[in-house]
Amino acid sequence: MVRTMRFKHGFLFMCGAFAALAVILLIIGSTSAQNTQPAVNMSIYTGTISVSGTGYVYVEPDMAKVRIGVTTEATTSTQAMGDNANAMDKVISAIRAQGIPASDIKTSTVSLQPKYEYQYPTGTDKSGAPTAYSTRIVGYTATNTVTVTVRDISKVGAVIDAGYNGGANQIQGVTFQLSDEKSATVYKQALEKAVAEAKDKAKVIASAADVGEIKLKTISESGQYYPVAYDAMEGRAMAAGAVAPTPVSPGQQQVSATVSLTYVYIPQ
Repeated sequence: MVRTMRFKHGFLFMCGAFAALAVILLIIGSTSAQNTQPAVNMSIYTGTISVSGTGYVYVEPDMAKVRIGVTTEATTSTQAMGDNANAMDKVISAIRAQGIPASDIKTSTVSLQPKYEYQYPTGTDKSGAPTAYSTRIVGYTATNTVTVTVRDISKVGAVIDAGYNGGANQIQGVTFQLSDEKSATVYKQALEKAVAEAKDKAKVIASAADVGEIKLKTISESGQYYPVAYDAMEGRAMAAGAVAPTPVSPGQQQVSATVSLTYVYIPQ
């Protein structure tokens, strides 16, 4: 009797389990059927609309590169190079005192050039033309230029002044640009604007042509523009003497992106 009751209980439990499983499968099947979208026959979408869009973003640069140099003259090449090295050491120390790390100060130019004196002829040949000119070396000019990366745009003027006060006599230009991080962020914003413009164009064309529903088929990035760094100051020599603090204005730079979109529709 006990065995019979156990069998009945086991049988009823199994039946209940199978019934529950059947309900779960039914629910899953029903949900899947609801979520499954009917396949779209894209082969009938033979008409095409091709558009492009360009997005622009204007931003202030967040870094700069300053080219600062020292030029020295002496009667011998050894003295010219030695004087130049000593002067540039002082310039670099003054720049580093502004919080610029050594890794952001890079030597860009080192040169040594002889200075010539031209001696004019005192006679002429049979045709009356002057005889050959002669020259002699009367000294040497040494030049050393460093490129300083300034990652805090507000310090550009102070770095220029520090270099000058430290002994620099050449300012060869200031270049403003965007850091890699800012370039990437701003370019994404430009891409979003480009896509939005292209989509708007497609909608206007489709509406004007009365082609009905359109579907996006392809999208590609067809052009990009990162701002080209530019010089804010003409390269020039700096005369000795007190000068006012150097004003620097970075302005804005344009970042743009261009995309191409292709839509398809069913010809009427």
